[in-house]
Amino acid sequence: MNGMPKALIIYGPPGSGKGTEADLVARSLGYIHFDTGKYLRALLEGPEAERSAVLRREKKLNREGRLNTPLWVLSLAEKAATAIAKGGYGIVFSGSPRTMEEAFGGRKRKGLLERLSALYGKKNVVIIHLAVKDATSFKRNRARYSCAVCGIPRLASAKGSACGFCAGPFARRKDDDAKIIAVRLKEYHERTAPILKEARKRGYSVKRIDGEKKPFEVFKSLRRAATL
Repeated sequence: MNGMPKALIIYGPPGSGKGTEADLVARSLGYIHFDTGKYLRALLEGPEAERSAVLRREKKLNREGRLNTPLWVLSLAEKAATAIAKGGYGIVFSGSPRTMEEAFGGRKRKGLLERLSALYGKKNVVIIHLAVKDATSFKRNRARYSCAVCGIPRLASAKGSACGFCAGPFARRKDDDAKIIAVRLKEYHERTAPILKEARKRGYSVKRIDGEKKPFEVFKSLRRAATL
């Protein structure tokens, strides 16, 4: 691990490359990427989902492209962050916390940013905004396929319909449907993007990076921003 561990939060609209960049920077710095979206999808598509009224409710929201219940997501993220910090590791979140309530809490509950500040120190909580146009976001999501078995994304230059790693079939995520993408973008602009402005107001480090560039170029800028 490089230096004092930090808590990195990468924001951007759907298709901005949050997950890819979080994986890259986590490997580079020896941190752990807690992909909240992937964790939630695994939980909501798992065998417990049909046996729990809470999970059924959250699964419905997820499939409609809407954000999950803030306090429920917050409890999951806090538990993961606490365990990772106690292990001595830095943590990378991709797109989470997703609402003002998750980020800053309310009168009866602290938000994730305050919890991360307690675990890592406020100066070591770094928020990175991947700036991407809506048109780019929509285009990337509609073109996104990944292996249904191992999850590796299909490259634009790939030939054939099978994954080059495990030979599994490629599939599109349920939330990459055109109508759902539109809902996800609306949710991002109305409920997630305001976090950036409020975080600056509260004295957190917020850094903007051009997410329109190639992934390796974005990564170089992101790693530099994360380690300054």
